[in-house]
Amino acid sequence: MAVCMSKHMTELTENPEELVAASSVVILLFGEDACGPCHAIRFKLDKWLEGKEIAARYVDIKKNLELCAQMGIFSVPTVDVYMDGHFVARESGCFSLDEMLGRVERYMEMR
Repeated sequence: MAVCMSKHMTELTENPEELVAASSVVILLFGEDACGPCHAIRFKLDKWLEGKEIAARYVDIKKNLELCAQMGIFSVPTVDVYMDGHFVARESGCFSLDEMLGRVERYMEMR
């Protein structure tokens, strides 16, 4: 399956702890190439990210097994959100991305 390339969400290449420390808002999407819902969420996140100053990274679980184990990622898709260096939300499996992004927008307004 071809990897969906997005404009705003790039592959994670840096240390996630350093990314979280250096960025005010970080979204990490954990997924894999064979996961249809992962591609759908990546596409939807990419549209939502337009015009926003948010660091967003895609983490391929097969390429990052050790990192996923350290972060407690056991299913895909999983979306983690960090704000001002702190973990604020995680959704995994079957969830409403719209509801999660609504919460993220409320968190951003409260900052």
